[in-house]
Amino acid sequence: MPRWTEFVLCLFSCLLLQACQTTSPSPYQSSEEQASGIAGSVVNRQATPVPGAFVYAYRNPRSNLRGPADFEAMVDDTGRYFLDLVEGNYHLVARWRKGGADVGPPRAGDFWALPDHNPVTVNRGSITHADFVLQGIAQPRLLREGTRTSGETGFTGLLLTAGGRPVAGAFVIANAEPDFQHMPETTSPAVGEDGRFTLYVDRPGRWCLAARIRTRGQPAQGELYGLLEGENSCRSVQTGEIVDIGTITLHPYRR
Repeated sequence: MPRWTEFVLCLFSCLLLQACQTTSPSPYQSSEEQASGIAGSVVNRQATPVPGAFVYAYRNPRSNLRGPADFEAMVDDTGRYFLDLVEGNYHLVARWRKGGADVGPPRAGDFWALPDHNPVTVNRGSITHADFVLQGIAQPRLLREGTRTSGETGFTGLLLTAGGRPVAGAFVIANAEPDFQHMPETTSPAVGEDGRFTLYVDRPGRWCLAARIRTRGQPAQGELYGLLEGENSCRSVQTGEIVDIGTITLHPYRR
C-alpha cells in the first residue's frame, strides 16, 4: 500500500476517534443539568433503618403537613430516600404507618418525625441532606399554626405526669403574658415518647409557658394540663439561648 494511502487512513481513523469522543462525553463530565433534590436517612430511636417509611414534601405548610403531599419518596431497605425536586423551599415530614399505607390520617401506633428545620432549601444542581429520627406519639398531631420547628432562642424541658411518666403527644404553648385562654403566640411540636420538648420563640424576653394535650380553646375537664412552676409560670430568655426549665408536671384539668 502506498505511503500516502496509509497516511490518509491513519488521519481518517484519528478524526473518527475524536468525533466519537466528542459526541460521547464521560458520564462524570460536569453539567448544568445535574440532579437536584433532597436525600438522607430515616431511622428509629435505636438508629435502625426504617424501610417502608415515607418522606413527604409540601410546597407550603398551610395543610399542617397533613393530607396529600406534593411529593413523596419511599425509604429503601438501607434507610435511605431521595426526593427528586427542582430548586425551591420544601416543608418535610417523615412517617411510618403501622398499617403500611402511604396515605391516610396519622393514627395511634404510627411514627413520624420532622427534620432539624423546615423549610428545607434545594439549590439548582445540588442535593440537600435531611435526616429523620422517627418517634411515636400517643395522639397523632403534627403541626398547628404558630408551631416553630427550628431556631436559636427558646426553652427545653420535660413533660411528665404526676406519676413521673412522659406525656407523649403533648405540646408546650407560650404567650408573653400568663393568659392561656387565648391563641398561643408560639407552640412546640408534639413531644415524643421520652416527653422532652423544645419550644422555639421568635424573640428574646419574658415568656409564660403551659403544657397540654390540645393547643386551642379552654382546657377540657380531665385533659392533662400543666403550668411552669414559679411566679406567673414565666421565664426569661436571651437571644441565642435555649433555657432548660426542668419539668412541667401535667395533671387532669379541673374547672
